Amino acid sequence: MIARPTEVREAANFLAAVSFDDLWEAAGPKVLPPFSAFAEAEVKGWFLRHHTDLRAFYSRSASAGTAVVKAFWY
Repeated sequence: MIARPTEVREAANFLAAVSFDDLWEAAGPKVLPPFSAFAEAEVKGWFLRHHTDLRAFYSRSASAGTAVVKAFWY
């Protein structure tokens, strides 16, 4: 998937504006089951770090005016 610079800016704006805690409240119960061997706080920390990294990545990419190529593996 290619996110064009306009889409990258939209993603950056969304990530800058959204509360991680609000996202976790909505999605946490859905993503926790595969991680049942771990404490919820630990799993939440993993997702928070990922969210923080994504926020920084999209912010830098939007500031540079670049597109982003995303690949997904199953």
